[in-house]
Amino acid sequence: MNGTTETPRPKQRLTLLWISLAALGASLLVLRAAVAAQADPTGEATRSLWTTVGVWTAALLTLGILSFLFRDNPFYKICESILIGVSAAYWMVNAFWTSLVPNLFAKLAPTLVRDTMLPSLPESPTPIADFVLACVPLLLGIMLLCRLVPSVGWISSWPIAMVIGVTAGLKLVSSIESDFMAQVGATVQPALAFDASGSFAFWATVGALVGIIGVLSVLTYFFFSVEHKGAVGKTARLGIWFLMITFGGAFGLTVMGRITLLAQRFEFLFRDWLGIGG
Repeated sequence: MNGTTETPRPKQRLTLLWISLAALGASLLVLRAAVAAQADPTGEATRSLWTTVGVWTAALLTLGILSFLFRDNPFYKICESILIGVSAAYWMVNAFWTSLVPNLFAKLAPTLVRDTMLPSLPESPTPIADFVLACVPLLLGIMLLCRLVPSVGWISSWPIAMVIGVTAGLKLVSSIESDFMAQVGATVQPALAFDASGSFAFWATVGALVGIIGVLSVLTYFFFSVEHKGAVGKTARLGIWFLMITFGGAFGLTVMGRITLLAQRFEFLFRDWLGIGG
């Protein structure tokens, strides 16, 4: 009202900065494509153009995600939304072609699926039984979609309960076999180890003894029926040390995995995008 110009706020300045960088990148991309097209009229420049577009898109999206390290900004939100949307679309299409088509549609209408979607679909020796069995998940899926209609949303509770129950049962069995029993089998080892020639293996024996002491001390820490005093308390404190070492190793492994992903993105930015160190 008084004729003065309002100073842009920090968030507005950051937005303008990202828009300027994107405009600069797009300009360089168009310029590079035009030069490549003039230098190579055979059509190779067209393929190079789409490769360049992909590299620049991936680079800008990577920078947009990394910009969250500075502060939350609109560019980061756009890249986050793109990531979530593309991931959801990818898994939806993947589930359609790997689950719905071969496991449901192929059982309900095998001839139609073979003619339109999967020409390599083999003939089933029991098509009628497959059709009847496929009607069960089809009915459950329709009941699950009732969740979208508030007046009949209660119908979806039945398929949800079935999915949760079946999943819990399958996960329980697989967890017992792959985690609990495998861990028990790895723990029940001879305290004294010998190699193939029958000689005493010192370090293998040390590892076995450390495993036995660690298991017993950790179990003592979680044994609350006896007060943790005296020898029981000292053993429980030793179990805490084993737990902390285990948690620290697991956390370190997780951090190293994340650092590896970060290093891959930096390698992409410097080598594929900027052409440094190629």
